[in-house]
Amino acid sequence: MSRHPVMVRQVCPLLPQNPQNSPDLLLSAEFVWSEGGLLELSYNLRPAYRDGNLLSLALPPLEPATVPMHGDRCDELWKHNCFEAFIGLPGSQQYWELNVSPLGHWNLYSFESYRQAGSELVEALPPSVTVRQTRRDCRCDVVLDLRPWWPIEEMPELGLAMVVEDRDGQLSYWALSHPGEVADFHDRRSFLIC
Repeated sequence: MSRHPVMVRQVCPLLPQNPQNSPDLLLSAEFVWSEGGLLELSYNLRPAYRDGNLLSLALPPLEPATVPMHGDRCDELWKHNCFEAFIGLPGSQQYWELNVSPLGHWNLYSFESYRQAGSELVEALPPSVTVRQTRRDCRCDVVLDLRPWWPIEEMPELGLAMVVEDRDGQLSYWALSHPGEVADFHDRRSFLIC
């Protein structure tokens, strides 16, 4: 009897590292991992209050409201609005960091252990990025093919995070959890283990 392919889906709230100095937002991240090597990510931002909007954020205007993006591979995307995923190899200290901007720019880095030997992953294929934005919400959908570089069939440990920039240039840091005193998305204690 043949085995059915494995797929895992989960929706998670993202929490601010410093709630007192963060915008009043509700952020979430969703992932779908398929045994065939695809990782689908969806990041959602919306105001915490019914009459709120996203106009105080430094998000690029998009016309039309839903746009498939064809961005470039860029460094230092985390210095502005950035959707991030940390993809950990189970049973190992090795992990990868994916950064995607609201304009579709992206990069993927490989680390041998905690913040060690971070380098661009040359064999990575560009992710598919679609951004949908209105005054009241922003959604970024990312599809990343892990097959060129993911070494096993097992599901990765995932850290999902977002950097949010307001129009004054202030950054807030959002993640599944913040186990340390400062925001540190590389901290494996905040990764999901499924």
